[in-house]
Amino acid sequence: MKLAQRLTLKQLRALVAVADSASFTQAARLLHLTQPAISMQIRDMEDVVGQVLVDGRREIHLTAAGEILLRAAREALDGLERAEVELKARMGVAAGTLDVVAITTAEYFVPHLLAEFGRRHPDIVFRLTVDNRERVHALLQENRVDLAIMGQPPRGIALRRIPFAPHRLSFVARPDHRLAAKRNIPVAALSDEHLLLREQGSGTRDNLERFLRANGVKPLAADQLGSNETLKQAAMAGMGIAFLSHHTFAMEAEYGRLQRLDIQDTPVIREWNVVARADRPLTPALEALLEFLQTEGAAMMRAMER
Repeated sequence: MKLAQRLTLKQLRALVAVADSASFTQAARLLHLTQPAISMQIRDMEDVVGQVLVDGRREIHLTAAGEILLRAAREALDGLERAEVELKARMGVAAGTLDVVAITTAEYFVPHLLAEFGRRHPDIVFRLTVDNRERVHALLQENRVDLAIMGQPPRGIALRRIPFAPHRLSFVARPDHRLAAKRNIPVAALSDEHLLLREQGSGTRDNLERFLRANGVKPLAADQLGSNETLKQAAMAGMGIAFLSHHTFAMEAEYGRLQRLDIQDTPVIREWNVVARADRPLTPALEALLEFLQTEGAAMMRAMER
């Protein structure tokens, strides 16, 4: 009997999950099964094929036979998903899986946007990745995602770029900082301050450096701390002043742990963009998400900033 007649979709999904996670335990979690159930599915496949598919003597990896079957499993499962999308599209239903990547600063609001969109389109599911700007650019370059949510899009790639909401950035410090009680603070006052910086290449860091250059300001001292969360913790600890997206510190400001400083010419306002490759086809699911972000993204994000 041929493999196609003896292998099941459950077994193919188990193999893909084990390959993607390099762990029987993680594969079980992904598929909402028990670890013994995943192991049984793989053993049954090996019995059918007559070869070892997964080698777990030191760490989990697929054998050469397992890699061959993995390629076929991915093709079969992807084909069925495409068929489901096409069948639902014939009925006017947007469906399928969207691969979304967001820069790290966007992680504070993107899940909320996708959750609301998902409630309206239950036949669309997401694979969301959050990464730094350099990695987001690489994923777009390699055509590995359906869309990206970011600030400034990369150059050198033909892209669809849709601005969908303002991106506000401000200086923040702990409420007892010497500048916290002042109003209409000249930008030059930052020359006497200790600034807390994101890593080089970060969009937030680029916006800060552009703002300081435009105003001829060089801070007294600066520490590079690497992430929004670390910058917030450092500012709350009194290490200095951080320059952050309003989305990242809304909760800390609400609870009185951070305060936005009333520096002249701030907040700095940029744009949040949804970006997709121009050569990637617009599926009904992707079109639905783009329309949702254009029409409702800005209002939802304003509400989250309060």
